[in-house]
Amino acid sequence: MNIKLYRSAGNLVCFTLLFIGMVSQNKTAFARSPTRPQAEFDKLAKAYHSNRISAQQYFVKADSLTHQLFSEGKHFETKELLGLLSLYEEIAWSNPEHGRARASYFFLLFNNARMFKKRGASMYYAEKITEELKKLGQEHPLVEPLQKTKIYQELRLYDKVISVYENERSYLASLPELLQADRVDESVGLNAMYILSPVLTGYVKMNDTASVYQTALLAKQIGTALQRSDSISRTQKLYNDLLMIEMAHSIANFEHRYDSVAAILNRMEALKTTYKDQATNFIDINLIRLRLENYRNLKHPDSLRFYLEKYESSPIFGDSQRADVDEFTGQLQAMHGNYQEAYVSVTKALKHERELQMALMAESSDLLYAYTQAEHNEIALQKAENVKQQRTLWLIIISSAAAIIVLAIYMIMLRQSRKAKEQLDALNDTANTQVMAMEEAKHQAVRDEQQRLGQDLHDGLSSSIAGIRHQLEVMSMDTDDASLKNKLGILQTEVSNVYEVARNKSHEWFAAAEEREEQSFARRIKLLTDSALPDSHYHKDIHIDDRSLARVNADTRIALLRIIQEAITNIIKHARAKSVGILIYEEIDNLLLVISDDGKGLGEKKPDNGKSTMGLQSIRRRVLYLNGETNIQSTTKGTEITISIPLTTS
Repeated sequence: MNIKLYRSAGNLVCFTLLFIGMVSQNKTAFARSPTRPQAEFDKLAKAYHSNRISAQQYFVKADSLTHQLFSEGKHFETKELLGLLSLYEEIAWSNPEHGRARASYFFLLFNNARMFKKRGASMYYAEKITEELKKLGQEHPLVEPLQKTKIYQELRLYDKVISVYENERSYLASLPELLQADRVDESVGLNAMYILSPVLTGYVKMNDTASVYQTALLAKQIGTALQRSDSISRTQKLYNDLLMIEMAHSIANFEHRYDSVAAILNRMEALKTTYKDQATNFIDINLIRLRLENYRNLKHPDSLRFYLEKYESSPIFGDSQRADVDEFTGQLQAMHGNYQEAYVSVTKALKHERELQMALMAESSDLLYAYTQAEHNEIALQKAENVKQQRTLWLIIISSAAAIIVLAIYMIMLRQSRKAKEQLDALNDTANTQVMAMEEAKHQAVRDEQQRLGQDLHDGLSSSIAGIRHQLEVMSMDTDDASLKNKLGILQTEVSNVYEVARNKSHEWFAAAEEREEQSFARRIKLLTDSALPDSHYHKDIHIDDRSLARVNADTRIALLRIIQEAITNIIKHARAKSVGILIYEEIDNLLLVISDDGKGLGEKKPDNGKSTMGLQSIRRRVLYLNGETNIQSTTKGTEITISIPLTTS
């Protein structure tokens, strides 16, 4: 597959040596053409929003502007740079076709972190770059191993440099062929060159001759393939040529060919003329450092002193170069035989070196990586929250207002519903009581009337008929007329029959009144249980002994119905029963009412522990009003309520 990376002005994938060039231009460039970052990015944003430039043009211009700021020595805090690149990020992630721009976005953040020695941050963004490049089809962009080898080289952990190289060795070995076949981007080849440079230094430090020459050969093959490429940019060519010269310089030093090193350094200086259309100022500072090493090796004190003064007066001279200056100064003094001064200078160099090494080791890459990741995510989340803040605020206000209104309406409706329910319950209770009282009064009136009629029939008509029958018997005994006696006998027989009929009917009416009263009470109990306990869910067993209610007045019967109603309500609410039984019978001048169920029992609401339900308390009060007694037995298998009411007082 032929994969080409997104290229902006200056080509984003060629970054490592670019940092050196940027830093070398630090003070001079910054003094020459300072740039106001926010104002320049605002201009670009305005041009994009007014459709004067396309998204692709915006990416190119923003890349170029950012690198210009870097070249002026501008260092951005992560949050500041993310703010400047906020529109860049928005556009890049708004369209799946902008995958290359997403990689470019992380390259800008990577360059900022790498240029100013934020190793942990640079590793984090290197991983992000790798993720985006892999999405574009690049299986081995080599950004992460490149940065790891660079960090390990700075920390002088060459064993780790070699370890990273070993993990990528097979892929790096295949790059010359892949580049020649144009199957990978040139940037991948250049990244490989940046990896091989510290690897070669590591093998030189280890004095591993075979590995030194193998690495140099691989670097030459990759570099040659890049030189022959038609699509490589001028910037990439410059960096590739410089890397090849640097590796040739390392081999010449390794072989102690110090006279040849001077010619190699002249070739490096000639690059400024060959690539005069590119930023090459950084080559000078590299040359000074390399010439110092060469004149030291050649033992040319005058040339060493000249370049030492030039190195110390360079624009970017600082603490990191102080150790080098002290080291070269000590070696220069040793050449002149000033060994005591040389010792002092070398001691100072070692002190600076130790301080630098301690500073490097104190920087924990893992912690910086974690911090950068957290910082980046926090900034991203904060940006998302800021975008949604107004919308969320209005949503909260509207939702709160709606919730308050709905809650108010609900509370009003609930209050009205409760009030209406209480009114309906009170009305139903009153109506039921009145209906029961009226029915009892009606049945009582019917019973009293039947009993009065029966009594009147028994006491009045039956007595009169008995008197007539007696008179007929006397007349029959006093007459001698056979015909009259026969007729009187017939009349006496008929009157006796009428007497028996009247007497039987009076007894029947009297008993029937009591029986209908009991049947009416039983029907009311059945109606009550049927309405509350449907047959589909409950098995009911209702039994009322004959004549058990004969001596129970209307008020007591109404009270019994209310007690049964309360008990059934408790069963429905608490018992979870399947079977309900109601038994009424008479026992030694007491009326007994037994209500039972097979539910779960009362549990903690035991009848004697003060936690009984309102229903049970209501039953107790009604029974007490009738001078009766209440006994409640409850287990996990059910509850039985036994009520005893004396009949003598009813």
